[in-house]
This record gives sequence, structure tokens and C-alpha cells, in this order.
Amino acid sequence: MTRILKTLGLAVSALAALVAVMAPAAQAETGALTTEEFPSIVTGPQVGGITFDIGAGPLTTVTCSSKLDATLVGPGDPVTFTPTYAGCTAEPGGLPATVTTNGCDYRIGFSRPGTTQMPETTGAMQASIFCPDGQIEIHIYENVFAHAENNPVCTYDIGPQGPVAGGTYHNVAGMPSDVLATVRASFTAQSTMGPEFVCGGVGMMQHLPITLTGNYTLRGFQDAGGGEGAQIPLHVG
Repeated sequence: MTRILKTLGLAVSALAALVAVMAPAAQAETGALTTEEFPSIVTGPQVGGITFDIGAGPLTTVTCSSKLDATLVGPGDPVTFTPTYAGCTAEPGGLPATVTTNGCDYRIGFSRPGTTQMPETTGAMQASIFCPDGQIEIHIYENVFAHAENNPVCTYDIGPQGPVAGGTYHNVAGMPSDVLATVRASFTAQSTMGPEFVCGGVGMMQHLPITLTGNYTLRGFQDAGGGEGAQIPLHVG
């Protein structure tokens, strides 16, 4: 009996040692967006390109000028970014479009640079849509007159969901340093208005794949009483 207990004790000790070794390795996969000082403001304008791919193919693309904004009180993972969109157009046809966020945010998580089989300055991101009350709405209009009358031909709703694979980031050396976030996150939208042959959506739920895309240059700034102060180094570490 004593021998059995000793053997069991050795097995438990070995398992505990294995867990202790594995835990730091697992933790090493998680990174954090950080600035030189806190609190700080992080802003990320989009550098051109398509913002939303809607439907398989895609059926429609929506391009906007966009920006991501966050406040850091310490190293963050995930980080809550508030998006803003303006000047949107839908293709094909160059149709007027709007993106209304209704208080929804994106929560972006970061792996540590150099992990997940990536170069030492690069890592992976995860993305979630967080909505306290509501959902993101995309409206596409037939022309400027329908836009002025708020009479969309297609409407898509994107509710809270995730996390999903969110793309990659690159720590960019500079004076000061910043982070280039190449976002590509696939979610599900619901077609809530418009004919199926134009707007897509099949069946009662009208579900469509939708991919959030964009290249965002994230920069850190001192928090000057709620506004942006001097730019400060930003990186994921």
C-alpha cells in the first residue's frame, strides 16, 4: 500500500511540474498593447482600402474612411477600440452607404510578437464585436436622393460576436514607434432589408458572411485631459 501511495505521489508531483512548465509557455503567447506612459490615447486611421466585404464573392463591398480609438490605463489585451466611419460608398455602382455603430466597439486581442510562427516583430490578432445595446448597421442607398430621404435599398445588421481570427500586426520601429494592424476578421451579418437577388441573404435568417478589413496605423499619445498630447512610443510586447 505504501509503495502504491509513493508511486501515486510521484505521479502527482510530475504532473504538477509539467503544468508549471507549460503555464509560462501558454502565457507567453499573449501580448499586450502598451505605451511609454499611462494613461494614454491610441488612435488608428485606416490607410485606404475596402472596409467591409459582404456576402460570398463578395456580393458587395463597402469602403469608408475610418478610425479606431482607445484609451489605455495600462498594458492592454484585449483592447477596446471605438470605430468611426464616414464617406462610405458601396460597389458595384459607387452607391452611397452609411455605417452606424450604435455604441458597438471592437475588442482586439494580441499574441506576443514572434509567437504563432511569425517574425519577431509580428503577431496575430483576435477580434470581437461588443455591443452593450444594439448592433452595427450598414445601409446602402440607390442614389444620393434616397440617401437624403433615408430610404435604403439594402440594410445589413452585425450583432455581437467573436472572438475570431483578426489578422496580423507589425511593430514598426521609429521615433516614436507605432503598430501597423492589418485587420481581416470574418463575422456573420443579417440582411434585414432589400430584395434577395440584390442584397443577398438566403432563408428565414438571411445570414451572410461579412469580413471586416483594413490597414490601421496605431499611434500612441499622451492623455492631455481627454485630448491627444504629444506622441509617444507604442508597441505590442
